[in-house]
Amino acid sequence: MSCWALIPFKGFDRGKSRLATVLDASERAALTRELFDHVVQVLRESPSVDGVAVVSDSHDAREHARGLGLVVIEDPPESRGLADVVDFALEELERRGATRALVCMSDLPELSVEDIERVARQLEQSDVVLVPDLLQQGTNLIALQPPSIMASCFGHEDSMVRHRTRASELGLTVRVQFLSGVSFDVDRPGDLERLRSR
Repeated sequence: MSCWALIPFKGFDRGKSRLATVLDASERAALTRELFDHVVQVLRESPSVDGVAVVSDSHDAREHARGLGLVVIEDPPESRGLADVVDFALEELERRGATRALVCMSDLPELSVEDIERVARQLEQSDVVLVPDLLQQGTNLIALQPPSIMASCFGHEDSMVRHRTRASELGLTVRVQFLSGVSFDVDRPGDLERLRSR
């Protein structure tokens, strides 16, 4: 069995646009890089993860990822959104021998190795594992076995419900985990305040 982690990533210059009212462009880029590097470090330290890949259409993001020794996948040229990008990258990881995959968002400051290991253990008993955001609307992490077992629903505010519904419609075993270290992402000024008050 080979488990890979995939991080879809816009890049440093386009990340965290919702924080434009409280951070300037350079500050947003620095925060985006800090969050990304933290997620990469956690995934690399997780015993259940055999490799980490990044999918991005940003040249700078891909070069940064290469500098960290990650596998780099470029967005497909005619993708229609995040779901297409993720699905393309998951198929590529499967071609490279991955039998399981975790798709993890890049902005999770409280993500821990134990969070990843909990998901990995649950995936041993399920086809799909979902971890929602704090509002239980978006999907901050999805684990799949095999990686291309179903098309993703990223790019929608209610992706969590869509992922769960799609898995059920396909007759897949789906489990939902509520992990605070995965659920907390930094998207809005209130999230930034929580991050700074830690």
